[in-house]
Amino acid sequence: MLLDGRDDEVIAVLVQLREVLVERIGVEICIDVLVKSRQDSKRVRAFAAMSGCQTAIEEREGHYIVHITGNPCCV
Repeated sequence: MLLDGRDDEVIAVLVQLREVLVERIGVEICIDVLVKSRQDSKRVRAFAAMSGCQTAIEEREGHYIVHITGNPCCV
């Protein structure tokens, strides 16, 4: 799944991510979240980590990708 938040505020991206994680509690996920800044990527990473998921950040051509995998246990 891909969430493109490069044109959105990070709060909107976190709300979208929360909705996805709530729908998939207890199910294996693989989500890529695109954001515009390193700071935004760190916020997305922290949020996903609090849900019990693993994360990795990748910088690519002026934006960042947060790879989120795992089994969300709570949101």
